[in-house]
Amino acid sequence: MSSIRKTVCDFCLNGCNLGVSFDGYQYRVEYLTGEAPNFGRLCPRGNSASIVIDHPKRLCYPLLDGKEISWQQAMELIGKWRQSCRSDEIAVVYSRGLTEEELGIVADFAREIGTGNLICGYLEPDRYLGYRLEGVRSANLDDVSNSRAILLVGDVFGVSPVAAGFILNARYADRTSRLVVIDSIRTKQAGFAHLFIQVRPGTEYRALAAVAGILDPKLKLDVDRLAAECGVDRLLLEEAAAIMKSAPNGLVGAAASFGRVSNPLLHSLCAQLVALKADKPFAGFAEAFVPEGKVSFGQFYQQIAQGKIRLVFWFGGLYPYSYPEVLPELSKIQFRVATSIFRFNYVLPGLLLPVPSEFEKAGQGGTLWRRVVREPVANPVSGSRTIAEICAAIAGRIGAGSTGETLRFSLERILELLAADRKQAESDGYQLIGERLAIGLGEFFDSEEEILLNPADARKLEAKDGDVVVVKSQTAEQRFGVKVSIAVPAGVAAVGVDAHKNRRLFSVKFDDATGIATIPPAKVEIWRVQE
Repeated sequence: MSSIRKTVCDFCLNGCNLGVSFDGYQYRVEYLTGEAPNFGRLCPRGNSASIVIDHPKRLCYPLLDGKEISWQQAMELIGKWRQSCRSDEIAVVYSRGLTEEELGIVADFAREIGTGNLICGYLEPDRYLGYRLEGVRSANLDDVSNSRAILLVGDVFGVSPVAAGFILNARYADRTSRLVVIDSIRTKQAGFAHLFIQVRPGTEYRALAAVAGILDPKLKLDVDRLAAECGVDRLLLEEAAAIMKSAPNGLVGAAASFGRVSNPLLHSLCAQLVALKADKPFAGFAEAFVPEGKVSFGQFYQQIAQGKIRLVFWFGGLYPYSYPEVLPELSKIQFRVATSIFRFNYVLPGLLLPVPSEFEKAGQGGTLWRRVVREPVANPVSGSRTIAEICAAIAGRIGAGSTGETLRFSLERILELLAADRKQAESDGYQLIGERLAIGLGEFFDSEEEILLNPADARKLEAKDGDVVVVKSQTAEQRFGVKVSIAVPAGVAAVGVDAHKNRRLFSVKFDDATGIATIPPAKVEIWRVQE
């Protein structure tokens, strides 16, 4: 009988406890029923821990332009590349999949090699849920359990299925409890809502700003204009405000998914503005909070376009698997070094170095509800090296540096950002949004080859369930099988974005007012493939 090694799942910030056992042949997930916060419950992503550890596509040796080389060859090549570049021509980028200690090591690595180009490369919009509005209190599990009025924006249940259990327990705990959901797509979460407000894709923050303006008229927000821009009746927003104001205990929760949010910073801050004006705590249901770097991703893109970056180091277990949309721009960089857990179905130009997964290393971190210490539940894959080992081999002795702290915003700054915000011009064609499924993790469980179409759009395209359509954006073209659904409104289509081939349909955009990078809904053409 194998022993159970315990850890905390790192796939989102709910901080679920889980165990992993090894019988000498394979790893198995074990359910720790007596331990909070999840009491043995795990979502499909948490259940995939053993799959990640044993996955046949795990990277076990360095790759140069897709071909296997030795670690010695890789280090010698990196040394030659460094010698040919000035320090200001080198960029160090970090993404998710790193422990707090590793983030500090990467920051110190940048300092040791003499570059100030330290960049956060985590582009998911949920990153901004970690930013804070002054005066807003972070929710704890007791707040959730005691809530009698809950407002959720985005698909919280899809991002954090275990947390959905806490919220539903609160929703059904009392007949007077009320759940309000604001989203652009009618998810399963919306089916539990007493009040569902379906807005135009990417305009959730405008609906939230309107609710805040109703709660506090002193904000002097143009509620009628905001309601019109997100395509909803003002009366629905007034009802949402009344629900949140009347309950003594409540919660405002937000999720922000790839391809669904047009302005992730305002999405987060406006949700917190509602929490502030309703006197309720806030919870940002995210996969990870990754700190800000010294240089923004937008500035990094500008440097690439100007030919100022010749060598990039990108640290993070999933890059660039999760971001095919950035590869065309990165191809302009002469020398590229990245770390990865997996090898890919396509050849990735540059040098790819294997690293342990989150389940194969120790580390500390924060979750929504507590601080945790994670212990490895498996030995690192043979041939992989830790971030610390890689940085030390390249730069010599590495200490523990620090990355940026949580950014905080004043109420006045939010009002300035809202005043500078401009309604996007409408254009012909369909709007494509991304859908994060609770079962989604790469393509482990679902290849995500379906597209959701509203019945009216299906009739226009003369398409029915199972027919094949082509979706073409500015960046890619992809075929999907049709699934007709009222979940999406007319003129809007939805595809899964855990399958990274689908992410190519979206592109990186930069906000004019703040310069932040985001991956918003995409304008696309859709046509049916003739039989």
